[in-house]
Amino acid sequence: MTRPRAPEARARLLDGIVDYILKRGLADLSLRPLAAALNTSPRMLLYFFGSKERLITEALAQSRTRQQQAFARMLSTLSGRRQRLARAWEVWSSEESEKSLWLFFEVYALAMRDRKRFPGFLERLVKDWLPFFEHVAAAAGVEPERVSPLATLILAAIRGLQLDLLATGEKARVDGAFRELLSLLSLPRPRAAGYVRDRPRRTSEHN
Repeated sequence: MTRPRAPEARARLLDGIVDYILKRGLADLSLRPLAAALNTSPRMLLYFFGSKERLITEALAQSRTRQQQAFARMLSTLSGRRQRLARAWEVWSSEESEKSLWLFFEVYALAMRDRKRFPGFLERLVKDWLPFFEHVAAAAGVEPERVSPLATLILAAIRGLQLDLLATGEKARVDGAFRELLSLLSLPRPRAAGYVRDRPRRTSEHN
């Protein structure tokens, strides 16, 4: 039997690592049980990934790639900013996504405490997802100069709502907040700086 090439073996290991971490989290992650679950050895994990932190970083990147690919397929048949964002939130706030969210915020906190622990993770927090929201905004006809700021706002708001949902479990309230976000995004563009709204007329005392 032909032995699998190293890149193929590494890719299979990485997929298995992602599944393992999503199921068990990072708090008690150890290479020995991880290797046993993947029918390999700690030595081989280190051979392919260099360190435990690097292994985790690549697993998180692979997890995000999976999500982005799934979203691209899912949203390809939808048109309009509201439709796409509503469908994305439906997925992100689902029970199926809860494990991924816990893992994301767990590593987020650890990386903020020690930025060298998970190389590249913080740098990709925005860069990996911003293009997705920029595409949504651009496809909805948003003016080019507003695409990046609007995408940044949407991404930040959604992450805040996700954290709220994990912390409280109050889905009805958080879903309502998301609907308010969609309503705000539908507001007309603010007028140029220097514009002064007409003040309401006062009724003359002589009338």
